[in-house]
Amino acid sequence: MNTTDLATGFGAALPFLLLVAWVNGSAVSPDQKYVRSGVILLVLIGAICIRLCSSARRPHAVSCERSDPKSASEKVVDSRTPRLVIALILLHSVLVGWCACRNSFSWTETGLLPTGVIDWRYSSFDVFRVNPPLVRMWATLPVLAFDPEIPFRGVSSDPTRRAEWDVARAMIETNGEVTWTWLTVARLWCLPFLWAGMWTAWRWSSQLFGRHAGIGCLLIWTFSPLMIGYGCLIAGDAQAACMGLVTLYAFRQWLRNVQLETSYILGLVAGLTVLTKTSWMALFGLLPLLWLLIRSIEWVACPRQPDQPSPGWKAAPRETGLAIGSMVICLLVINLAYGLDGSFKRLDSFDFISKALTHDENWRSHDYHGNRFIDSWAAALPVPLPEDMVVGMDLQKWDFDRVRSSYFRGEWRNYGWWYYYLYALAIKVPLALWLLLLLATAGAVRWPTWRADWRDNLILLLPVALVLGAASAETGLNRHVRYVMPIIPLLFVSISRVFIVFGGRVGWMRRVVVACLSWMMVSILWIYPHSHSYFNEIIGGPLNGFRHLNASNLDWGQDLKFLKRWCEAHPDQRPIFTKAYLHLIDHQKMGIVSAGSVPSTLTHYPEGRNVSKGRFPRGWYIVDHETMLRETGDYRYLLDRLDTARTEHIGYGFVVFQVDEELSTELQYLQTTQRN
Repeated sequence: MNTTDLATGFGAALPFLLLVAWVNGSAVSPDQKYVRSGVILLVLIGAICIRLCSSARRPHAVSCERSDPKSASEKVVDSRTPRLVIALILLHSVLVGWCACRNSFSWTETGLLPTGVIDWRYSSFDVFRVNPPLVRMWATLPVLAFDPEIPFRGVSSDPTRRAEWDVARAMIETNGEVTWTWLTVARLWCLPFLWAGMWTAWRWSSQLFGRHAGIGCLLIWTFSPLMIGYGCLIAGDAQAACMGLVTLYAFRQWLRNVQLETSYILGLVAGLTVLTKTSWMALFGLLPLLWLLIRSIEWVACPRQPDQPSPGWKAAPRETGLAIGSMVICLLVINLAYGLDGSFKRLDSFDFISKALTHDENWRSHDYHGNRFIDSWAAALPVPLPEDMVVGMDLQKWDFDRVRSSYFRGEWRNYGWWYYYLYALAIKVPLALWLLLLLATAGAVRWPTWRADWRDNLILLLPVALVLGAASAETGLNRHVRYVMPIIPLLFVSISRVFIVFGGRVGWMRRVVVACLSWMMVSILWIYPHSHSYFNEIIGGPLNGFRHLNASNLDWGQDLKFLKRWCEAHPDQRPIFTKAYLHLIDHQKMGIVSAGSVPSTLTHYPEGRNVSKGRFPRGWYIVDHETMLRETGDYRYLLDRLDTARTEHIGYGFVVFQVDEELSTELQYLQTTQRN
């Protein structure tokens, strides 16, 4: 990137800055005010300096193709590349680390932090069974130095009870605000997962499309709101996405050089990936499928002499043996992580609760169990997985099987929408990144040098199609865009081909790419450090996110620290009433002094209950979006007044309503009318 590119970038940043500022409204936290001021200064000073230093000579426009495709793809690094790679990884770590320090618990983290400590102390993995222990145990390793007090009374005999939420509540009640310190340490300790993912993305992109593509891939990763927002958590979603990319890259290297060493590495990495997230059990089907597809296509396309076997099939027995060995290593890693506890139990010894594994037409979500394999030929087969992992997968499937409502664009219903995740990605991913994806697709069609090897395309794109297809088919729980997080790093590698344009002179497409980068950075930094709540400009930014999606897509409980700071900064605004859907955390224990809970409407109370006249007292009502969106509608009265009442935002999760005498009387009248 030269002076002309910088001039284009800063020049494009000015109008995009105005657009983003107009769409997203005022800042929602002091941190965001400082970041926005820095962005404005950076854009203005940068534009002035570049204009003063740039040459008046205009370069000639040329084709966007590489002048020497072979040498460009093989030359992965030059003297500056390692420094740029390290700088971008460090920059991403700073962005993630600051979010880790400033944000409170997300819902899942309240259970992961104490269960990680319990896993270490008791070598027991039955508290948080629905996910493997690798991320939470790695995260809590430094927390053990604080000797945290985690009350643990064992696990309930009820197979449907999620014990992790019991220990989460007990941890908060016992330790209070100090748990925030433990959480910050645990989050920062998980940065190596992101480093591994970024290094792999850089390496893979560089090998496919040259060094400019490798740096470009890191650039879009560094500022990705999804990778920042979920990378600063110990929830495991970003960590699993990174490890998934590492595994697919290891598989790619294995295909190119099937040896004992590469088979061992593939098995080890795949095992660690499965231990980050249960959903990566799909690797046991995905990798063999990719292997068979690629080798079959090679065999069909390979030229051979008549009456002679294909050269590829000569090595098939050896390759098959190494593939099986790699799978054995993967299973060994998984079982060793659980201490071989309950490994290789007979299939008919399990008591399942999910509909698929009980397989009964009279199945009910509560008080039902069974085993569909008891009278089958598979009953005596040993299950090559730890017992807690099998039970956890069954519990997770049961959670999906039972009727649960989903929210989408203001509507609640029991069974969701097949296009939910496509829509969620469309509004959660920066628009500039979608433009780069379209440009990359068009370039691959137009110029041969923009095309990757068909094997790489299959390895990159087939998992994307399968993950999106599987998530879209599971309409029983449309709730979290994080369920499709594994496709994000794969898309980064695919998009990186657009940075081939930096291998030649300046052309119109190069200026478009620079402008997209400027838009993406301004759009993302304008929302920082609330990256978790990012929504792009097409819906009006995060302030309008609640009109489209809920739950972890916008408000996962992460803004509680900002609520505490707001209360401390506004001592004159009392009394304060608070309400948050993350009920596992007692606000009083976290230093948030509240006069009580925000009042709800009659829909949440039984008939005949006497409601006093002081039902809606004057004061400041602080409530999060998830609570206002509840299907029960007991806080709908606040959501309906979001545009008319005097309000203030704390982050993008909480809203402060000033309830004066007039509004209090109006609400009390509404309450009385509903009662009558």
